[in-house]
Amino acid sequence: MALALLGRRQGRSLFRALAMLETHLAGGGIIRPANKDLDVETEVCSTSQQYPSIAPGWPRVYPVRCYAINNQPTIKYIPVPEPEFDDFSGEPTSYLQLLGAISKAKSLKRLQHLLSAHNERFDAVHVAAAVARLPRLIRYRSADLVDRSETVVVHTPGLPRMRRKHGVRPKQTHLLEGSRIAAHLDAMLPAHVQNFFPRQAACTIWAFGELRRMGVVDSMASLPDVLLVVTKGNFEPLRVHGHGVDFAQILQGLAKLGFGDMKLIGQLVTLLERRLGSMQQYELQMSAWSLASMGYHSPDVFNRIANQLLRTGTAFLLPSGCSSTFWAFAKAGITSRIDLFNILASSMLGQATLLAPQDAATTLWACSQLGYYNTNLITALCDAVVRNLATCSDWEVSSVIESLANMGHHHAGLMEAVAKAILEEPVVGAHPTCIARVLFGYGKLGCCNPREVELASVLAAAVVPQLPVVREDTLAMLCNGLTMFGYKDEKVLAALASRAERLLPDCNEAHLLPFLRLLNCAGYQHYQLAVASARHLQAVILPGNKTINAAAPVEVLYLCARQGVEDPTAADEVLALAAAREQELRPVDAARAFVVGQVMNRKELLNHMADVVLRHATELDADTAAAVLQSAQALGRQDIVATLAPRVQQPRMADPSTGKVAIASL
Repeated sequence: MALALLGRRQGRSLFRALAMLETHLAGGGIIRPANKDLDVETEVCSTSQQYPSIAPGWPRVYPVRCYAINNQPTIKYIPVPEPEFDDFSGEPTSYLQLLGAISKAKSLKRLQHLLSAHNERFDAVHVAAAVARLPRLIRYRSADLVDRSETVVVHTPGLPRMRRKHGVRPKQTHLLEGSRIAAHLDAMLPAHVQNFFPRQAACTIWAFGELRRMGVVDSMASLPDVLLVVTKGNFEPLRVHGHGVDFAQILQGLAKLGFGDMKLIGQLVTLLERRLGSMQQYELQMSAWSLASMGYHSPDVFNRIANQLLRTGTAFLLPSGCSSTFWAFAKAGITSRIDLFNILASSMLGQATLLAPQDAATTLWACSQLGYYNTNLITALCDAVVRNLATCSDWEVSSVIESLANMGHHHAGLMEAVAKAILEEPVVGAHPTCIARVLFGYGKLGCCNPREVELASVLAAAVVPQLPVVREDTLAMLCNGLTMFGYKDEKVLAALASRAERLLPDCNEAHLLPFLRLLNCAGYQHYQLAVASARHLQAVILPGNKTINAAAPVEVLYLCARQGVEDPTAADEVLALAAAREQELRPVDAARAFVVGQVMNRKELLNHMADVVLRHATELDADTAAAVLQSAQALGRQDIVATLAPRVQQPRMADPSTGKVAIASL
């Protein structure tokens, strides 16, 4: 206000001086007074130099009337008191002032005050404005935010300056206060919702979805009332007044609220398809993400969204929007739209400095699921993770490494940086799932230098105290990673086997195999787990899965046999399955069936499996070849011994007293 007044005063002075110049100097020169005016006092303006009057004794010169402009004004700040009653800081006195105060509320305390002091003056417009304003007032701790200004040189419209770290929650005080305000507004909605337009209903549903994502609310009690407003009369309000952004916000809000009525979603999608031609890029991205999140994976709808994105382009999509579009198509299983993936990749490469770790993790996971391999994009995403490694969460890092392993892409800089960061931590406190993903990724990518072997040992030791909370799929991934490293620490192996035995009732063949492979690879004997696995295979897995591939049960029983287990009942069922589905067996599976028949004294299929082994002896791995050689020696099959002996440097002999494979040599 002070600067405005100063500008007005300087402007008036400048205008006065210019007007005088235009009046008196129109001829372009200095006006000199006539002789008859010499004895008259000369008038001067306030900014001109003061000359004395002409007096006797003074030289007879012509006085000059001078005009000047002050080009160096003195700035003087004039404090202007703020009005006592302001539209946004004072108490609102009119309808519009109340609406403006709600829309411009800067804190939860201010919004709560407006709700309590002016509750009787609220109508549908005020309630909708308060609901839409609430998610923007929820704040996070400074330690949970990352300033983008250090990496983003040019301001990008729509990109917030502060980036929220992955998995953080708002301030505890904001959670409590925000939940109280949300409950108050949720209770007010049924009384006002009948006067909502589709725009207000869409903002309300979207806002409560955001609040649920933040953890402020668990559900929206008034959701049926709000949905009834836009769906009444065969969706007439949406058909007549709905725009693309309304559909996008309604779908995204329903997805974040965990809405599961697929019939209603299908009806909304029917209306959405009519609006696709007029929808903008971010609206299409929101719609695709929402449908994929709710499990609506119609290829026709996603292909139409892809076609519209190709028409509008993706130039105005931020990296977060591009990554969520990648994720949506991966979740829906739409793998054929390479044209769309290419332009999304180009948009992300053009905004490489804006990439956040969550964008990189989401996009890499989607690419691994889609089978989309773009070297430039993957390198840029990995570089972004390396740049922001200090602010990455354990989940983001582990997801990136697992995705790279699934794609077979080794980024040396990222792998070295992650290994160094983990080894520098005094205590590894990551979640077991994150540890399992990292071990699996490093093992599958063939990382075996001393630093990475040390990393595997540190992570394996760190997961042991957390084994009571490890699930069967996480334990299977962990065992897969350790098997690739050739891990042999007996204390850790004993703890893993004990946990696997407790999880056995909930395991399938895909979970059993990694446990048993790790024990076999390490040469560690855990007879109790092997016996329980064979019984579980025969009693639960085979009867419960009639379409199971024959190779998996054969390998499970083969690994149990390598541990010294004899289970004739399980052997009969597995070998019968192998005989019935012989076309599903590989040569290595036939060799394993041969070992199972010898160890468990089931010789019905031995001759047939032995013929397969003789024909495909060169296709067997060293470990299986050694086991088959031992069984052949126990059975006296000299033809198999002569074929496999040159391939095995130190054959393991069978126990002459029992004729079974010696477990101690494993």
